[in-house]
Amino acid sequence: MHILPPYIDRWKSARDYDKLAEEYVNDESEPDDGKQKKKDWWATDVKVEFDKLKAENPDVIGWIRFDNQDELGINYPILYSGDNEKYLRTDLHGNSHIAGCIFLEGLNKSDFSDYYNIIYGHNMKTGLMFASLMNYKSQSYYEAHPYFYLYTPNQTYKVNLFAGCIVAHDADVYSLTLSESYIQECINNSPFRSSYGVPTGNILTLSTCDYDFDNARYVVMGELV
Repeated sequence: MHILPPYIDRWKSARDYDKLAEEYVNDESEPDDGKQKKKDWWATDVKVEFDKLKAENPDVIGWIRFDNQDELGINYPILYSGDNEKYLRTDLHGNSHIAGCIFLEGLNKSDFSDYYNIIYGHNMKTGLMFASLMNYKSQSYYEAHPYFYLYTPNQTYKVNLFAGCIVAHDADVYSLTLSESYIQECINNSPFRSSYGVPTGNILTLSTCDYDFDNARYVVMGELV
């Protein structure tokens, strides 16, 4: 009797987020004539309907999208409330929701103009939200998926991943003033190796729960291009 409500909530989460992507993201990247995608298809052929999204909730500030949705499934709006509590268990429509939302660190600026930015998402057993980030503990997986895309109302970014780390919930990676030496430490400890060194541009870190030890987190770090 106690299992049914969470199960229904998880099923509803998957359905609701699939519907959001269908309604608010227009993907014209697959040519009708069978030709290859454009080199910059992610910037030119994917359109996020931010006006409509903001009419639903003005806290929407972006959209995160990985390639190969059948495998990764990360294709979500990003919200910002100025704190780290509101969207932990609340959906885009303001309803109680076990999966919550993908949201930006409350201390960040909402336009991703900070040098260091953090986005949070739950590690759901159903594979929703940021669960697939666990796959970035594998070198072969990283090599198959070395980047993702960040869409905002004013700018589109390709985010090149350069490190992943298992950390404590209060680790320095959650400070917005990272030193170059700490970033290098994250690169050195990463379970995957990239061809990038310490980034020269702004950094975006994705964070989710890990279960290697109590209050563990797994983060993947990328450079905004």
